[in-house]
Amino acid sequence: MSQRALIVIDVQNEYFPGGVWALPDAEKALPNILRLIGRAREAGDRVVFIQHVAPESSPVFAEGSPGGQLRPELSIAEGDKTFQKGHPSAFQDTGLHDWLQGAGVESLDVCGFMTQMCCDTTTRAAYEKGYKVRLFSDACAAREVTFNDAVIPHDVVHNTHLGTIARFAAVLPTGEA
Repeated sequence: MSQRALIVIDVQNEYFPGGVWALPDAEKALPNILRLIGRAREAGDRVVFIQHVAPESSPVFAEGSPGGQLRPELSIAEGDKTFQKGHPSAFQDTGLHDWLQGAGVESLDVCGFMTQMCCDTTTRAAYEKGYKVRLFSDACAAREVTFNDAVIPHDVVHNTHLGTIARFAAVLPTGEA
């Protein structure tokens, strides 16, 4: 088994058309995410799915809600691992780090949603824990952000975060996986 794992973050219905937080580029990123999953399995890398879960009363990612479910296209296979989280970092309160260490994983590939939140936070946490990290720019997506009454478009948010994440990880298109 490889010393690399693919971390697929929050590819949940909530981020797609009909979801509360539909991302403009979620449908564009999904085929690239699926391509990374296929490549990881072919290479013998571990595939880890992260699912954000909020209390049943939450308007987004409510436990047991259709919006909180992982996308069926992910086709979780035997041997894949799934962790549920309640924070932006896939490492916080999940057991992910211990599991990766136990599996001998040293390098992480990251994809999923959202670029500016969970992908950014998880990538930085992985870097701090000593993993070698690659984030795939076309296999993640962002949403617009409002700050000081200014609306920052989703593509600007996405590219700005990728630019800063590049300090902590290799930022690559899926074609360079």
